[in-house]
Amino acid sequence: MRFCDNCGNMLVPKNGKLVCKACEEEFDLDTSKTEDYRIKKSIKHDEKESAPIVVKETLRGDRISGEDRKAYEDLFDIADGDAY
Repeated sequence: MRFCDNCGNMLVPKNGKLVCKACEEEFDLDTSKTEDYRIKKSIKHDEKESAPIVVKETLRGDRISGEDRKAYEDLFDIADGDAY
């Protein structure tokens, strides 16, 4: 098995060449080792599958501080557990 020199993804055989599906780079296939490049199983992906979204910033900056919460509760006479 070989990996792409540019991006490191696995190369797959196609039309007598090794092709990287990520960056679409092509490499020469060593014909003496064609058995090493036989695809044994393909995984089908559903359209509903999606990559996870990574959020770098948190919502913590938008939250009310403990001191502000206490002042709000005092102002409106809200005791713990008295929420509607």
